[in-house]
Amino acid sequence: MAATSLPAPAVLSDFAPMAERAVLIDPLAVLRFRGMADQVAGFVRLPYEVIAGRAVATTDSDSYDATVSAVDFLQWVDGGGSAGEPPHRDAHWLSALPPRAGWQRIETVPDTAVRDLVRAGAQLARDTTTKPGQEALVKAIVLTATAGDQTVDVPLGALSGLTRMGFLPPGSSAAVDIAPGWIRLAAPFGSTFVSSGGNLLGLLGGFRP
Repeated sequence: MAATSLPAPAVLSDFAPMAERAVLIDPLAVLRFRGMADQVAGFVRLPYEVIAGRAVATTDSDSYDATVSAVDFLQWVDGGGSAGEPPHRDAHWLSALPPRAGWQRIETVPDTAVRDLVRAGAQLARDTTTKPGQEALVKAIVLTATAGDQTVDVPLGALSGLTRMGFLPPGSSAAVDIAPGWIRLAAPFGSTFVSSGGNLLGLLGGFRP
């Protein structure tokens, strides 16, 4: 990964709410920023191998790919960059990012359906006291999206991540998209991504409808 200097804090300030929610889930969370042409994408790897991310338009044309602590990022933004750029932590994120293109839309799901599934999962989690039981719960397939002969099984973890990160406002919907090796749930304020074999522990404890 080639890490370069980040742009000014004002360019990345739209990612502060995402960073704040990530820190509530995991105080050690890191953010990875990828700048390209007229857009910057920010990602956070949640502690159950769900990736959350969003992209915003920018007039900054530099290309960069850098990872920083979410806590350091928030302090940097709050201080207007006066303390200097946060230390890069690129070694903390060596795994792949979701692809930039090549997504195929399978189905769109109302936010009420997503919240009902997450709420039911949160209720079951309160009654599940063992780690294997919790792991099985968050890995459980709770939504099957279809389009023609395409079928996509979506685990509870991907839906829960979408609500916990605040990406799914009331009255909206989430789109189920696929790309080779990935599933994406795309909502108005951001997306969650999962690949096969993820460990989704830690997801349900902070559900807020």
